[in-house]
Amino acid sequence: NLPKNETEILLSWILGTPREWLLAHDDEELTPEHYARFADAVARRRKHEPIQHITGRQEFYGRTFKTDARALVPRGSTEDLVRIALEFLKDVSSPQRRFPTCEEVDTDIVITTHTLGDLKDVRTIVDVGTGSGAIAVTLALELPNMRVIATDVSADALALAKENAKNLGASRIEFRAGDCLDPVLDLTEPFLLVSNPPYIPAGNVLMKDVVDFEPHVALFGGKEGGEIARKIVEQAKAHPFCRGYVIECMTKQLDGTLETRN
Repeated sequence: NLPKNETEILLSWILGTPREWLLAHDDEELTPEHYARFADAVARRRKHEPIQHITGRQEFYGRTFKTDARALVPRGSTEDLVRIALEFLKDVSSPQRRFPTCEEVDTDIVITTHTLGDLKDVRTIVDVGTGSGAIAVTLALELPNMRVIATDVSADALALAKENAKNLGASRIEFRAGDCLDPVLDLTEPFLLVSNPPYIPAGNVLMKDVVDFEPHVALFGGKEGGEIARKIVEQAKAHPFCRGYVIECMTKQLDGTLETRN
């Protein structure tokens, strides 16, 4: 048997009803078609396939994103990255910045921020390693006056991100293929960098739900895990128009490159 919450998620998806509806109609019987779909979903879940791949969707920042094996399933910690990026931009106008430069958002996971110049003129956001597009799409919809550029080294991930942008009405996003900040080296306007890069150390043992079904290129960030994040930050510091960054990483990866104090 599956855990109760997983059973409810699958049933609400198959029946097309809110989970709350199930509680009020627990005596309803499944049609043969519904039962067949439920049995198939349970069999897939027992093989550790993520529920978000079975249902093809994941809630993120109040919106429903399409999810599949082309990119990581959006996590709660990355919702915090979006929240902190929004607060970071808003806090620019404060005469006395009280914004924390490092916030723990999950066990051993932090969002670190740093200013590299005056953020007041920033009208562009660059999402490096966009994956499903959750960060870029959310920021584009939350900040309609901002230009948003989303990059990824994976063509499959970019295709999924474009689908999510279209489905959710974020048509203004520019998608560029390439590694780290390479796709925006030609950018000549002030921008804020946001990124949830791969940061799992190579060799770490992960749950089968993750390691067997999600793209490794989006998970593992080198031997120590922080290599890609450090490369991104080094490129950000060298870019004449990068005014700051908001990056998700592991606590142990904070060092002289991933600075936490302005």
